[in-house]
Amino acid sequence: MPRAASDSLHRLFSELEQLFQNERREMAEHLNQSVRRLREATEFGEMASILADASAPFAERCTIFQVRDQSMAGECLRGADAATANRFREVQFALEEAAAFAAALESRGPVTALCSAAEISPRLVEFFQPAPEDRVHLFAVGTAGVICAAGAVDSAGLELLAQSATMVLEAVREAWERQAANAPATLVQITPPQPAWETLSAQERNLQLRAQRFARVQVAEMRLYRGEAVEKGRAQRDLYTALQDSIDQARETYRQTFLAESPTTPDYFHQELVRTLAHDDAAALGEKYPGPLT
Repeated sequence: MPRAASDSLHRLFSELEQLFQNERREMAEHLNQSVRRLREATEFGEMASILADASAPFAERCTIFQVRDQSMAGECLRGADAATANRFREVQFALEEAAAFAAALESRGPVTALCSAAEISPRLVEFFQPAPEDRVHLFAVGTAGVICAAGAVDSAGLELLAQSATMVLEAVREAWERQAANAPATLVQITPPQPAWETLSAQERNLQLRAQRFARVQVAEMRLYRGEAVEKGRAQRDLYTALQDSIDQARETYRQTFLAESPTTPDYFHQELVRTLAHDDAAALGEKYPGPLT
């Protein structure tokens, strides 16, 4: 090869390598900034918005779904106008109708699937109307949500985002559990009067402390994952209607886990709803709220 051609090729390789290194630095900074924003998020709706924005370099199209009981609910659609975004938040489908979403949440790993009704649900196919050969790429955000990307996708970047969001959620949950476990002064506020407490056996005391921790974690997760619904319900003085699915599920779990073992256990979940969500105003739970279990 002539020397001039060789020199030109060398310069080209050097320039390409420099461009690649610059791109990697920019991508690393983008991921770092996104993770910092995720750490500052206080509820899942805010986290979904950050994830949608952060996905731009990695996915042509991206949506974020939130897990609600055994269903998936549309939370954030990147780049959509207000009307479309509102319509997307009305999209909801059962996990049993969407095999790909169920697989992503179960495996906690990336899942690629065809845009068929069986894989992503008839409701989502109706909303997006994809071509039969189109594919989606799903990434679980812990047990709280799923990133759904389509078009040109960089799976490695999206998987890193999903893992970062999962770690943030787990750190927040662990902090709540530690706070609940190590806050005896606060627990006394919702325990029975001291003489009655002293008459309880060690097993009964442990049961009630576990019930109190359960109540705190459940209500704290409502504040994180369903912050918009909490604010709406509080403003309308009807928290129960705004959060009925989450409240009913937690009430039933409380009944089966704690009241079934000891029917005299106070309804700490109700007390936590009043104290934390309703700001000590029980009427803010709304007229349809069924009241304490005990």
